[in-house]
Amino acid sequence: MRPESTSTILRRDLTETAQEFDAEGAAARFIAPVAAPLVIVPDQAATYPVMNRENFKKVDDTNRGADGAYNRITGEFGTGSYACDEHGLETVLDDRRAARYRTWMSFEQAMTRVLRYRMLMAWERRVAALYAALGLSNHNVTTAWSDKANAVPLSADFPAAFNALEDACGCGRNELTLIIPRADYAELLETAEVRNRMLYTYPGVQPAQLAAAQLASMLEIRAVKIARSSYDATVEGETESMSQVWAAGVAYVALLAAPNAPMDSPSAARTIIWPGDGATEIPVVETYREEKVRGDVLRVRDDTDEVATAEADLMAYKLTNT
Repeated sequence: MRPESTSTILRRDLTETAQEFDAEGAAARFIAPVAAPLVIVPDQAATYPVMNRENFKKVDDTNRGADGAYNRITGEFGTGSYACDEHGLETVLDDRRAARYRTWMSFEQAMTRVLRYRMLMAWERRVAALYAALGLSNHNVTTAWSDKANAVPLSADFPAAFNALEDACGCGRNELTLIIPRADYAELLETAEVRNRMLYTYPGVQPAQLAAAQLASMLEIRAVKIARSSYDATVEGETESMSQVWAAGVAYVALLAAPNAPMDSPSAARTIIWPGDGATEIPVVETYREEKVRGDVLRVRDDTDEVATAEADLMAYKLTNT
């Protein structure tokens, strides 16, 4: 990205550090990259097509007419708009601290990971808020999963969700992703239905040890993403109070695009990234000198917006576990 001044240095080496963190440590903590897959766009703000159900529900006469003409469809799309906002954080790399830590670690690499983690946490919260505001119809589970003996997630709750999306947009079950808070995941694994299925599908595996990929295979869907991230909403100095980013009691089944797939790929939501003034890698990591604090200032930033890219209930299904 073009420097703000002659003293600002674009740090591609630290961008690589941030990207490595995204692919390794962050992948186990945050699900925003899957729940709202990235797409890079050329404009900071624009309108985009929104998939609507008319494109998937109609039955057409495909026979060629006696006059040689073919029937025509309109292929209507809705319209959405986005406006990317710049997000970023800075920290001071104090010369004295950097020298003290030099034997043990690279101070600037460590702080790049810290800044990136906190940027990803903010992104996770924005995506969770987006899903909560999608306007999806609510569907209660047949029996709360906390009722281990009587809950029916495999025979009723999930099939209803999968069938609804298959009917709505013509997708296959193997294209769907389940987004589930960790508390609901734990309750799900303890239900009699899941435990009985595991006896034949994964003999010898304890319910608490069932991996997300194994559950996805059991359900015959693309993926299961467990929402595990939490945050402390108090200000520094106050007693810590942790909250889950994705509220317990609400799971989603969604059709989601692959990362960096084009904007016309079917997906319930997307994260739009604008590279801005010449950036070629994301996130942008920069440093500049600030003599009054005798240190370098490290900055991590990007330009994003998180948007719904399909009509409500077309590519996402809300399942409430109460």
